[in-house]
Amino acid sequence: MDRRLFFTLMGLCFLLGFLYLVYCILAPFFDTLGWASVIGISTFPLYSRLRKRLPGRGTIAASIMTPLVVMTLVFPFVLFVFLLGGEVTRVYEYLEKLATGGGPDILTALSRNSFIKPFIDRFQPLLHMLDIEIGTTVLPALKKLATFLLGYSTAIIKNFFLMIIKLMLMVVTLFFLYRDGETFLHRFLSVLPLEEAETEDLLETVRRVIAAVIYGILLTCLVQGALGGLGFWFSGLPSPILFGAFMAVAALVPLVGTALIWLPGALWLIAQGDLMKGVILICWGMFVVGMIDNILRPLFISGRAHLSLFVIALGVLGGVFAFGPLGVVTGPIVLALFLSIFEIYARRIFPGREPSRENGTEHSME
Repeated sequence: MDRRLFFTLMGLCFLLGFLYLVYCILAPFFDTLGWASVIGISTFPLYSRLRKRLPGRGTIAASIMTPLVVMTLVFPFVLFVFLLGGEVTRVYEYLEKLATGGGPDILTALSRNSFIKPFIDRFQPLLHMLDIEIGTTVLPALKKLATFLLGYSTAIIKNFFLMIIKLMLMVVTLFFLYRDGETFLHRFLSVLPLEEAETEDLLETVRRVIAAVIYGILLTCLVQGALGGLGFWFSGLPSPILFGAFMAVAALVPLVGTALIWLPGALWLIAQGDLMKGVILICWGMFVVGMIDNILRPLFISGRAHLSLFVIALGVLGGVFAFGPLGVVTGPIVLALFLSIFEIYARRIFPGREPSRENGTEHSME
């Protein structure tokens, strides 16, 4: 084997090994670093304005900007999660009673309710036909569900200190992104085999997509909050504007989202005997408030990102499955960057061909 080729392969192996070690070290904090990057990039124009007012004092500007962003964006969301956790604790206590044998009394009380009893009597023949007994079949299933939720809550408590560490890491990352982000970015871009105009196009793509994603998320949350407040108003629940605002914030919480607010309201209506309004509120929350974000978010993002709705929808859905909640942002960015890089290299390989659109399709013209 050629000596130069041998050392080249050895160097490549060492590089890949070190990259794998870096991945192992940073993998537990990818979500934290990702959200810090999203917040830092989206608020960097504000930091640039502040730095212009403090020439030569980038560290001071970053020291001012970081706590402002944390107090404005991060702290309210964390406070909301903690307050919500206090309410969820009450639900877990109820489920604990259910899991330790408090279920029969609860089922008996529900079966005696004047509004629920007719429905139980109506479905009782079907339950007997399917050989389903509430006490022997439904109750053990509810106990298993309660045990699962209790275990999940215990895991959240155990990970409390890890969450604090990640929050501190996010704050530190924000500070260094503001102070040293541009320097690191220029060093990284300098090793890419791209011209200055091409790298600027890629940076503009990232900025545009991130701004569009944040715009789409916030606008979708506002729409969900308004629809949720409308459901509370129709159901006769108190303070629909206040609870609509809570739902707008809760829409940011992964998986459960606005159900954290409208589901307890619907259960309260059912417990008060207003079964019809409770069921209507549940249907409204599930099929309108909960589902509309899958339609509106890609629609809002695609308009500002200058990408097709199909690409944005694939990026958002695929990103969520691949990267979790952070995939809402990273998915569209990855697809947008791929399309931009593809166009750059297409221009290099076929410099005389320009894409044109005719009847909704693309053609290559000499």
